[in-house]
Amino acid sequence: EPSRLVTPCLTLLLVIPLSDMPLFEANASADTACISTAPVFTKVAAQLDGKAKSHDASWWALMEHNAGRLPGTRSSLAVSAAWLAFLAGVASTALIPVLSHWDCFSAMLIGLIFCSIWLPDHGDTVLPFCTIIILPIVVFKSVAMGGFWSYSILLFVFVVIPLADFIVGVDVGSQTREIQRELHTAFRFELLTLLVAPGILGCLGYAAWLANFGGLSLLELGGLSIGTGIINGVVGIVAGHELCHKATRLERVLGRLLLCSASYGHFYVEHTLGHHKDVATDHDPATSRYGESFYEFLPRVVKGEFVNACRIEAARLRRKGLPWWHNEIPVYFLVSAGIALALACLTGPQAVPLFVAQSLVAVLLFESVNYLEHYGLERRELKPGQYEQVQPQHSWDTACRVTNHVMFKLERHADHHAHAGKRYQTLQVYDSSPQLPAGYATMILLAFFPPLWRMVMHPRLLAHRCQQVGQVFR
Repeated sequence: EPSRLVTPCLTLLLVIPLSDMPLFEANASADTACISTAPVFTKVAAQLDGKAKSHDASWWALMEHNAGRLPGTRSSLAVSAAWLAFLAGVASTALIPVLSHWDCFSAMLIGLIFCSIWLPDHGDTVLPFCTIIILPIVVFKSVAMGGFWSYSILLFVFVVIPLADFIVGVDVGSQTREIQRELHTAFRFELLTLLVAPGILGCLGYAAWLANFGGLSLLELGGLSIGTGIINGVVGIVAGHELCHKATRLERVLGRLLLCSASYGHFYVEHTLGHHKDVATDHDPATSRYGESFYEFLPRVVKGEFVNACRIEAARLRRKGLPWWHNEIPVYFLVSAGIALALACLTGPQAVPLFVAQSLVAVLLFESVNYLEHYGLERRELKPGQYEQVQPQHSWDTACRVTNHVMFKLERHADHHAHAGKRYQTLQVYDSSPQLPAGYATMILLAFFPPLWRMVMHPRLLAHRCQQVGQVFR
């Protein structure tokens, strides 16, 4: 029975030993904030607490939200009701029969996204982050349309979303230290990330069923695989990344499960004590170098993260005197294989190539995000092998509202790296962090064309470097 395969494979995640990734602390110090599960809410002067980020002329955005918001402002019931109505409208598009009303479906969904420009977001409601439901709706409706329309998700991600980021604009608001502490313990935000795990498994199951029983052509199977990979790369791995930084066992188990659903479980090991410790140095495979194209970066980071994860895990086993069979990395690949086999047993053999293909797409998309986040940035080397603390100026930020909602504020990346234990809803924007001109969807598209990427990014990078007085860049 399929359940006999599913249960042991997923149980592996529950029984593997609790390693020291990430660093578990009750209180993080300045030295450990970049790798600790403990949140750090930086104390600032009273006049700066909750102050909005200053205007940046380099942003590609028509609107700036919350620039004049008073510190401590909270959402009213009317605001929550408006977001609920918006989400109900988005969900209702799933009921539109696309074979006869594709134009109506597309116009309604895109119109709703652009209309969200009028919805206030003070950062204290979880409802804006529920817009992640848009991606599976677009993917599976596109496959239902058939033919080349099965690839509509590519137009949505790389045309509609960049336009939405430009029109809806940026959110420059920050919360006071008091509200950050309050929001950190608000379970509604944690619950959403926990629900992503069954949601992603459900999407994989439905995609596998379509691959076996949907009567799809090879062309349409390609569109289904790419679309499912985009769902997993944008929502699954990003939510898994968020959960893996947290201290509770349930969050870390589901976080690793999400990474395994994209065949990238070793990322948990490398990211928390590799990337977060070595970011913006030559020791970090996930920091793209000045002048390095995405196509040079991709093989280096995929290989480097795996090798680094093996090195970190081997060091843990030596330090704790554990035998080789306590190594977690093979377990993650076994779990990924278990998911693929379970899907095949539940639906049919087409599930296996679908799972492999969507994993490749998800990893490609996620590593393209890695390419953007620290391009050309370097930490000052104080003495051989010792670098300055991770600060907001070591990550590229972008305040685009639409993509920050869809990606759990991953684009507020500077605060995440400086204070890894903070939950996504409490991440702030800093004047000291360098700014990408647009959201991740736009920047990924530019990264696929290196001359365009260099034309846009090099002037910004060099201007940022000029502000790092006295630093010698490697």
